[in-house]
Amino acid sequence: MAGSEALMYELNPGDGKREQVMRAVAACPVQAMVIDEWGALGRPKKSTKKAGESGIADDGSTPDRVGRIVIVGTSLTGLRAAATLRREGYQGSLTLIGDELGEPYDRPPLSKQVLSGQVVAEETMLPRRGELHADWLLGTPATGLDSAGKRVLLADGRHVGFDRLLTATGVRARPWPNPAEAALDGVFVLRGREDAAQLRRRLCDGVDRVLVIGGGFTGSEIASACRDLGVAVTVAERGPAPLVGALGEVIGAIAADVQREHGVDLRCGVTVTALEGDGDGRLRRARLSDGSTVDAAVAVVALGAERNVEWLEGSGLAAGVWGVGCDAGPAHAPCRRGSRSGSRPFMTPPWW
Repeated sequence: MAGSEALMYELNPGDGKREQVMRAVAACPVQAMVIDEWGALGRPKKSTKKAGESGIADDGSTPDRVGRIVIVGTSLTGLRAAATLRREGYQGSLTLIGDELGEPYDRPPLSKQVLSGQVVAEETMLPRRGELHADWLLGTPATGLDSAGKRVLLADGRHVGFDRLLTATGVRARPWPNPAEAALDGVFVLRGREDAAQLRRRLCDGVDRVLVIGGGFTGSEIASACRDLGVAVTVAERGPAPLVGALGEVIGAIAADVQREHGVDLRCGVTVTALEGDGDGRLRRARLSDGSTVDAAVAVVALGAERNVEWLEGSGLAAGVWGVGCDAGPAHAPCRRGSRSGSRPFMTPPWW
């Protein structure tokens, strides 16, 4: 987003800006939010309920409307699921469990508007569509699932019972594989709001060059933000071009041309083999697989994501490094006897 699209983060736009906000949101459907009861193009949503129909059973006893629902994960999916439940008439207990402190926020702007300074990290909060009447357990990671007892186990020793459970824990940034090198001052990953704020501060401190390890969506967006700030940037991509894994070689070749035209030192077909410090724990340079080196005070590791499924180990669900097995519902699938842990089903990568 650029320019007027940033208006979508104004939670209370004036009437004069409503049409502009709606069109900005419509231009970026992955990040689209529904404001009030208006659709993305500024038209009121049509109700699907008949006159006088509330969607709630008169005696309040319909199983789908009462009970205890727990949502593990408080990012976009968890928040929208909670809002949908309330909108569709669910009146029972609703608990949202998240490992991060603070209000739920939108992640796509972190590698774009936040790094370039168009939006500050604190202004990426997602609106809580009305009053959800939910219990929020923030900064309290889920550490286990007792499927038989219908309980989510928490890091602080507590547990939360449920009748129905939605897992929406998403992914985390894949770290640099060498822990000692990853601990060097100047080595970053970008996943959360604090990651973006820290990287933004470092970029504004004045660095000679930034090394971006990985040329996917996140890596390409970080490189773009660096160039917007006038910071020299090198991108090391193991594939033949950036974005090839997501968009194919034709679009990847175009992306490579665009990046180079904007001053990105793009190196394809290479990997970073080592990150070296200066003796004081600060990043000094990186060694590449072709024998070359890159002097950089900042390196951003953009090597994809790992799914947050460790808390489901031992739960009896089919969960592993490739995600959580589901049926067409999509209800969680039980682990089948004889299946290997971490066996790979088809997974669609999350691009947000």
